[in-house]
Amino acid sequence: MLKRIDRILIRVPSVAGAVTYYRDVLGMKLIREDARLAALRMSDDSAEFVLHADHDLPEQAVYLLVDSVRDIYKRRTALKLDFVSPPAQTARGFTATVKDPFGTVLQLLDRSAESSAKHEDAKPVGDMLFAGVESRTAPRRELLIKIYEKIGRTADDLPYTPHFEQLYGPYIAQHADPKPSRAEVWRHLLNLRKGGKLPKLGEARSKPPALPGDDRERLRQILGDDIGKRDRLPYTKRFDDLVDSFNKTIERPLSPHLIWRAVATLAK
Repeated sequence: MLKRIDRILIRVPSVAGAVTYYRDVLGMKLIREDARLAALRMSDDSAEFVLHADHDLPEQAVYLLVDSVRDIYKRRTALKLDFVSPPAQTARGFTATVKDPFGTVLQLLDRSAESSAKHEDAKPVGDMLFAGVESRTAPRRELLIKIYEKIGRTADDLPYTPHFEQLYGPYIAQHADPKPSRAEVWRHLLNLRKGGKLPKLGEARSKPPALPGDDRERLRQILGDDIGKRDRLPYTKRFDDLVDSFNKTIERPLSPHLIWRAVATLAK
């Protein structure tokens, strides 16, 4: 049932620096790399090391390859495995976090889907080098939609506001441990929006700040290549750093929400 260790995730301060060390010093083979993630293979061509600087991913995790996560889920009682949440769909199959009878947390994944398939809760394969580790918790769509409707604020209105906390608290209360992070809940919302599942609530009530031209250009420069990835920014260290950097350049610091609204406007 457990076929092999598929990959080991390790969070590092710098992907490029870590790649240099693991490849040139420890002799691992670099397979692929992007700005946030890099995969290296051991000399016996077995498990991959995934080096990452993404605070939405676990600091350290070992993923075990199985034939079918869903089949294990169906047999979970007989196997004495406690699923933290039902199997979550990814671009290449399914993944799940489970606990054995001794309380040990295990990460399972399979490759049961065609690699070209795209699912509502998965990124396209070309957009994510390491499909199968992009989310630790499965979304509960109906619950999230219900709370979202009750809050009555559009998605763009929510980041870094009390309204988001009013959504976040009740939503994660219905999840088993480990609870989804704020970044994960934001992703769940975005996936629903991209899939056309979020109710239409009209225009955002909050308004972007009226930044002078120089400040807008400065914010654009700080954003850099991330200007096209604005939806991925909320509740990440990258956004925290952006807020700090931008507020140091202006006389009156802005709240993270107002900077988010300014970023969202720039990126349109």
